[in-house]
Amino acid sequence: MTGGGILVGVTCGAAAVALAGRTSDHLVQATLTAVAAYGSFLLAENLHFSGVLATVAAGLLMGNLGVLREDENLNVFSAGARSFVIDLWEFGAFIANSLIFLLIGLSLVPLIRVDARALLVAIGLVLAGRALSVYPVCLFFRPSTWAIPLREQHVLWWGGLRGALALALALALPPSFPLFNEILATAFGVVVFSVVAQGLTMPLLMRKLKFYDGNKVIRRQP
Repeated sequence: MTGGGILVGVTCGAAAVALAGRTSDHLVQATLTAVAAYGSFLLAENLHFSGVLATVAAGLLMGNLGVLREDENLNVFSAGARSFVIDLWEFGAFIANSLIFLLIGLSLVPLIRVDARALLVAIGLVLAGRALSVYPVCLFFRPSTWAIPLREQHVLWWGGLRGALALALALALPPSFPLFNEILATAFGVVVFSVVAQGLTMPLLMRKLKFYDGNKVIRRQP
């Protein structure tokens, strides 16, 4: 599922970039990014691959090879098209986040009682999973110029906020799924902890790690 989803996403993203280079119309180029993002998801799901990873792979490829590339000689998107596409997707992300939280609010009415122990276990597993995705990966970059200092790894770990994507995955489950309501409520609890507890304590962590003193940012020397 993982490899197939990434392969589908890369294929769709590459096709979109290639087609975008054949036109200078910013509306057509923006449409191609939308078709690649949603089309890769549908194609991967129909092939029983990961639709989420397909969309992520397509977006990363289109962003790095097209929308976000600053070199005008190598970029298939014009400066005006890049600005339009970025603004379009920022607005789309805002609408999507708003709808997700609206849907989760409607789904939790009436709100069922969440098992505190299950919620604590879920939060612990999420934090552990984030740690396993940050610290071991950073070890590979230690001997290179892309080495990430340990204190910055701490920020990457604690800054792994959850939100719309976690709730969307929970809402994507069919209502007949075993423990559907409990999963939905637990996911909502994890998101609340992430946004409130981790979000509000981030400035304290940054000060503790000496990233800034008051309002003054302490820049790390290269």
